[in-house]
This record gives sequence, structure tokens and C-alpha cells, in this order.
Amino acid sequence: MKHLLLFEAFDTESHLKQRGVDTNKTRVIIDKDSGDTFFFLYNLTGQMVGYQKYNPAYPKKGQRDLGDAKITKYYNWIGDEQDGKKIAVWGLESYDTGSKYLFITEGIFDIARVHESGYPGIAVLGNDPSPQLSFWLKTLPQTKIVIYDNDVAGKKLIKFGDYAFSVEGAKDLNDLSPEEAKIFLDNIIKTIGDEVH
Repeated sequence: MKHLLLFEAFDTESHLKQRGVDTNKTRVIIDKDSGDTFFFLYNLTGQMVGYQKYNPAYPKKGQRDLGDAKITKYYNWIGDEQDGKKIAVWGLESYDTGSKYLFITEGIFDIARVHESGYPGIAVLGNDPSPQLSFWLKTLPQTKIVIYDNDVAGKKLIKFGDYAFSVEGAKDLNDLSPEEAKIFLDNIIKTIGDEVH
């Protein structure tokens, strides 16, 4: 009962909006009883291959020691195939084959800031994607711009982009306000554009 009261007082949709996710534009399922939000993961063919469950009521640290992965802040489930996990990303609804650039981040809320700023991008749900996902990224024709988390683990993602940037003075892109993120991303596009010419 204590658990239910906690979630009744919490407005999940407002929280998601603050983190860059507009539930009117992005397909999510929100379990009002538990406070869980489910983000669907897809591959390039449009096949749903998994989901990420997010619940802000749980701590991010110490998730592995809880005994039940489903009562964690983040829980990913991705279907299996012959050589391991299926390729799964979040944000493909923003992908346009005619786009010049594609932003890549580790987390959903970071790429949500990218979408909020009007740019296409995908979250690869980790800092060291599988060989299959790495190959898949290389087949995409866009210039890939990695926005990596400003920590040691986050730097592993650098190798998956043509360009890589991190947010100075913050851990990741979602630490910025929507306005700050837009300025940051616009400056990246300008910098890359200047290098090309």
C-alpha cells in the first residue's frame, strides 16, 4: 500500500516530459499502478525486438543486487537470435534515410533531447554495442555523431561514430535543459559543416 501511494503522488508523464519525452509523439506504455514506463525497441525493418522498462522510483545504483531485475530503475529485455541478442535501438521513428546526420547516444533520455531539438537519432542502450549492432551502424549512410557520457565507460561509444562529443561540465546530454541541448547540438552541426567545407 505504501508503494501505491508513492506512485499516486508522482506524475509520470510530467517527469518524462522534463526528460525530453513527449508522450503525445512517442509510443510508450505507462503502468499507472507500478509507475513503470515501457519504451519499445526496434530494428531497422520496423520489427519490435524488445523493450526498456524505466521507473524513476527505484535507485540506479545497486540494481544487480536486488534479486529481481524488474524492480530496477532501468530494465532491458531484447529477444535472442542465433548469434546473440537481436539488434535493438530506440528512436527509429526519427530516422530518415535522407538525413545527412544521425546522432547516437547510449540512453533513451539523451536521444530524447536530440529529438526534442529536431534532429534524428537513436539510443543504442549501452556504451559498447554488439558486433552485429556495430556492423549495422556502419551500413547506415548518414554521418554518425556520437554524444557519449562524460565518464570512462561512456568513452567506449566513441568508436561507433564519425564524430564524437561529450557535454562539458555534465555527465550526459539529458543533464542539459532543452534550450542548452539545442544550442549544444546546433553548434556540433555547425562545427561538422565547417569541417566538410
